[in-house]
Parts: sequence; structure tokens; C-alpha cells
Amino acid sequence: MTAPGQAHHQGVFERLPGIIRALVADHTPDLPVFKGLVITGSDRMRLYLTAPDGCLTYGADVIISHTGPGLLSGITSGYLDNEHDQKPTDDPLCDVVVDLTSY
Repeated sequence: MTAPGQAHHQGVFERLPGIIRALVADHTPDLPVFKGLVITGSDRMRLYLTAPDGCLTYGADVIISHTGPGLLSGITSGYLDNEHDQKPTDDPLCDVVVDLTSY
């Protein structure tokens, strides 16, 4: 018998390879560089990406079950660049956090 949380976590981990592939498969020098991720909740994670010029590391908070091609395209095409959406953080792995959980 599978515990309720265990089934959900298995679904999350089944999605992660596709998310990572989408972020690194077609990387070009003018796109943010994927550095890693941390699972922050039952259906949440923080993606870490470095700006193309290397001057800033973003933490992008996303809902895993909503992370598909549209969100991933948005991340690489400008969601992170909006300074009004960038929030200061005490996360030592990034300079700013962008909340993308509503996308």
C-alpha cells in the first residue's frame, strides 16, 4: 500500500526529468543558465537560474504540477527580467526570487 504523500512525491519526481530537459536542451548564450532546483513543498519547487551575463542568480518559485512548456518558455523569454517581480531573499543560493506560482 502506498502512503498518500508518497504517491504525490512519486508524481513530482516523474515530472522533474522533463522539466530539466526543457531548461537545458536548447540552451543558447542569451538565455538564463539552469543551475539546479530545490523541492520546497508538496507541489512546489524553486528553480535556480543565472542571468546570461552571470551578474544575477534568480530563484524562480513554481508549482510543479503546473510546470509545462508555457511556463518554461516564459522563464527563458523574460518572466525573470521584470524587476518589479524580483523580490529580495535570504536564500544563499540566489540574489532575488521571482514568484511564478500563479502562471
